[in-house]
Amino acid sequence: MTIAAPYDRKAIMTAAWEIVRRANVALYGFRVIMRRALKAAWANAKHSRIMEALREKQEQASPQVSRIQESIAALEGKERWAQADYARIGVLRAALRAAQQNDQVRQTVPASRDRRVSQAA
Repeated sequence: MTIAAPYDRKAIMTAAWEIVRRANVALYGFRVIMRRALKAAWANAKHSRIMEALREKQEQASPQVSRIQESIAALEGKERWAQADYARIGVLRAALRAAQQNDQVRQTVPASRDRRVSQAA
């Protein structure tokens, strides 16, 4: 089990205090503002960690997988879809699954070949 690095609590509190300083404390009260500021700061910290992990995962993916994922993201970003878009998203998702399976096979096959070569020697 891998243990994730702890969050930088000092940075989170600093971000929360920045939000508190910009807010109208006299109108809403300090407790309400601080509670919302802490929730927002923690949400931002968690979001940035997730995005960092996603970027690392995308860097490790093959160029083909990255290209297909970008095509899917561009298609999903459209406001209105035509009938052809529905067909295209199905094809792209199938291609993505196939490309990801190919990547998994490529990662496992060289390791098994190395074992066979070392056992034969």
